[in-house]
Amino acid sequence: MEYAVEGKSKASKFLNSLMPSMIEQLGLTNSQRAVLVKIDNDQLDGMEGATLNMEFADCYLVLIKHPKRLTKTSLLNMATTLAHEMVHVKQLAKGQMKFLPNQARVWMGKRYSKKVTYLDQPWELDAFARQEIIVRKAIGA
Repeated sequence: MEYAVEGKSKASKFLNSLMPSMIEQLGLTNSQRAVLVKIDNDQLDGMEGATLNMEFADCYLVLIKHPKRLTKTSLLNMATTLAHEMVHVKQLAKGQMKFLPNQARVWMGKRYSKKVTYLDQPWELDAFARQEIIVRKAIGA
């Protein structure tokens, strides 16, 4: 999988260094679609990260919120958010999750409406369950 992390800060360099391990751990090495990680302050009201399926550009866009201050803790939080979002990239790439036009999702062949609460969404449970292990392996790798 080709990837790019946008930015020139310490945060972007740190996240860029973790991407090869995350891609390998998630079985995305041979994925035909690229992923662009954009670190941003403006677009993520109330969220730490988001993953968008950019079909028209044949890639995935991962948005990560830049903290007000860069500290070891904030960098680790960003890495954890990146791991969480990369699980979503894997879910999309492997066809486990699909976005529907009305903000509903299909997970493992079952349709879920946008009314399902965040922590009851199975794709979120999967991402939360895996994010910590992915980060620890990426940092230790």
